[in-house]
Amino acid sequence: MRSILALSVLFAAQSSVHANVVTITAAKDNTLYAESQTFSNGAGTSFFAGNNGIGFQMRGLLQFDLAGNIPTGSTINSVQLVLNMTMTNSGAQTISLHRVLADWGEGTSIGGGGGGGAGAAATPGDATWLSSFHPSIPWTTPGGDFSATASTSTTVDQLGVYTWPSSTSFVADAQAYLNSPTNNFGWLVFGNGPGPAKRFASRENTTVSMRPQLIVDFTPPFVGFCFGDGTGTACPCGNAGLAGNGCGSSSHPNGANLAGGGTASIANDTLVILGSGMSSVGGVLYFQGTGMQAGGAGIVFGDGLFCAGGSILRLGVKFNTAGASQYPDLGDPSISVKGLVTTPGSVRHYQGWYRDAATFCNPETFNFTNGLTVTWGA
Repeated sequence: MRSILALSVLFAAQSSVHANVVTITAAKDNTLYAESQTFSNGAGTSFFAGNNGIGFQMRGLLQFDLAGNIPTGSTINSVQLVLNMTMTNSGAQTISLHRVLADWGEGTSIGGGGGGGAGAAATPGDATWLSSFHPSIPWTTPGGDFSATASTSTTVDQLGVYTWPSSTSFVADAQAYLNSPTNNFGWLVFGNGPGPAKRFASRENTTVSMRPQLIVDFTPPFVGFCFGDGTGTACPCGNAGLAGNGCGSSSHPNGANLAGGGTASIANDTLVILGSGMSSVGGVLYFQGTGMQAGGAGIVFGDGLFCAGGSILRLGVKFNTAGASQYPDLGDPSISVKGLVTTPGSVRHYQGWYRDAATFCNPETFNFTNGLTVTWGA
């Protein structure tokens, strides 16, 4: 048996995770200048999008570290970009975001003239109109390599805070960047009209709240449900347990917990489900369901709540050490193989059914962990 006590510390914090919203500040940004094609603004407090006063285009670059802020295997539901416009001539124009197709750099250049609008000589590693990394790595196309199709857009005019709304393409970009961090090259900020260039606060801006922010709503791959904590689910004998656990038992009044760890990927399945806070008498049956009992509230059965429903499939029986065990253990098939999960996006629900040391309030001496929902990736 693997090191269950160590795993319990690692996984316990994940057991009651629900849909989340995270705000991510830009990891890097820069400006490409058509007028001065070897100029940049990697460390400036602003970046630009649109045409300057004599008609030369400026394009912004933004990148956000999604993988460092969102759990692997999560599903992104929506994504928004928030920028602060800090300088402009009057005139509305549409600013669109386009997925960047090649990596690029942020050096130490600080643009001069017009609050950075003139740019500055690029330093090593800066992105410029001609190079993704100055001076030796050129873009395939001068002005940046990016998708011709906008992922999202919004109209900006006067100074203020602007939000680029979520869209199917914007979400697809963010999901791809989360799934494959090495291909996360961010977005190009593109001015779509003859109107004046717009200046936005960069990640180096001295006012932290004005820096570019990506707001991401996501569902983590492991979502706990059916808790015996008295908030919408009723344990049979007032044996409520702690928040995030199943109903309390005679040996563990705080209830048993089921948590997930690893990656729920069909192609590279390292998912482990770990039960803790159970009796060491009789072991535990880990099982999978295609649905949930009573819409996720569970139904009273024994001293606990039977939560996972639909088509039930047994994963395996395990004996507990210090009240804890896991599936899979050494020699076991992976969960996707044992559970016959073959389609990315499949949602499955897991639970542990364990023997209790003694009768708690019903004649049956058994109880359940909380439920755990897993969304399977490719």
